[in-house]
Amino acid sequence: MKETIIYLVRHAETVDENGIRNTNEDSQTINEKEILSVYGEEQSKRLSKNPELENIDVIWSSSYTRAKATAKYIADKNNLPINLDSNLSERKLGNLKELGEFMKDKKTRDPSQEQLLERNFKTSDGESAEDTKKRMTEFFNKILKEYEGKRITVVSHRRFNKIFLIKLV
Repeated sequence: MKETIIYLVRHAETVDENGIRNTNEDSQTINEKEILSVYGEEQSKRLSKNPELENIDVIWSSSYTRAKATAKYIADKNNLPINLDSNLSERKLGNLKELGEFMKDKKTRDPSQEQLLERNFKTSDGESAEDTKKRMTEFFNKILKEYEGKRITVVSHRRFNKIFLIKLV
């Protein structure tokens, strides 16, 4: 049996934004639209030249703009389309007021980190770390079955790597 290899790639650096954001969009939508910085574009170009990412059979990406922007260079180098799957998206933080209440007595200021410690916590319209792990596990089970013996690149997000660790034998 040929070995299946999955390369997990975190999207490159995004633009730091200060000031007023579009208040007609919720925080999840704003998060989905973050773009790469100039440095992030350069990181992505360099990454695509990594010999490990040559001769990839398939590339998957989160549908978030910054993940697709990172994946495009790897896809171009390998002459492949980018497959998108919403299961690779970041955890939905949900209701920011509820999240603020959850965070008020916490030691860190990072809601994602705190939700990893309390893996079943979620806001009314958000997801828990366990929910996120479940959807990502379903995604990986699907691609492991579909692309057995292939070289796969998956471009997603930082928290994704802390939630889901792949071990292939």
